[in-house]
Amino acid sequence: MEAQHVCLLLHCEVRWLSRDDIWCVKMAYLADIFNYLNSVNAGMQGKNENILTPTDKLLTIKKNISFWRTRIIQKNTVDMFPSIKNNNEIIPIITEHLALLEEKIKKYFPELNIEKYDWIRNPFSTINTSSYEFTLEEEEEFITLTTDRTLKIKFSEITVEEFWISVQTEFKKISEKAISILLQFSTSYLCELGFSTLTNIKTKKRERLTNIEEEMRVAISYIRPDIENICKNHQAQISHTNCVPRKSCKMLSVPSFEKG
Repeated sequence: MEAQHVCLLLHCEVRWLSRDDIWCVKMAYLADIFNYLNSVNAGMQGKNENILTPTDKLLTIKKNISFWRTRIIQKNTVDMFPSIKNNNEIIPIITEHLALLEEKIKKYFPELNIEKYDWIRNPFSTINTSSYEFTLEEEEEFITLTTDRTLKIKFSEITVEEFWISVQTEFKKISEKAISILLQFSTSYLCELGFSTLTNIKTKKRERLTNIEEEMRVAISYIRPDIENICKNHQAQISHTNCVPRKSCKMLSVPSFEKG
């Protein structure tokens, strides 16, 4: 962004050291809880994330918050937050905040039943298919796929997305059903990646660029261009004299001007 500073400068009217102890403990607790939330948020970003993997991580957050709150109430300890020490004044504040945080997470991130998609993550460990919403053709293809030991070995060597794409030709119905689920993403990572790319392209020296769709497509794409093959398909410019066949080249005679 061509900013002068690499971090945000914090300006306070009073120094932190002049605050009372309970204020400092609250600040330490917020530092710990936000550090945890930021790490989870960063773990849900990336090109390989789909609707299934972040759901597991959100479920982990809910269970951790519930476990921390129960542990604080039962054992009167806050050892899960390393930046603060046991303080009787902060314990009711933390338990109240964790209860509110758990309520808000349930509101904004409702539970999604992802057990019915376990066949996508590992089709070869599935035994009973009656709980899955398969049509007749899909279930027949699924049975054929899961009994192929060659595909079972292949599944262990590549990612889930690559596997379902690789069997799309042979098992069209069931692979399309799996890919339609894996294509969904639950975070704004792809949008933020596009905004960051646009910011890097349109700097102050190139702010008048208007048609940047092609530039963004190249910058965002994970497919690297085959430069060698591209160069082979485009012949370099050659001399114009080489374009004329030798037999057609004739010496040009210059007319002579004689007297009279």
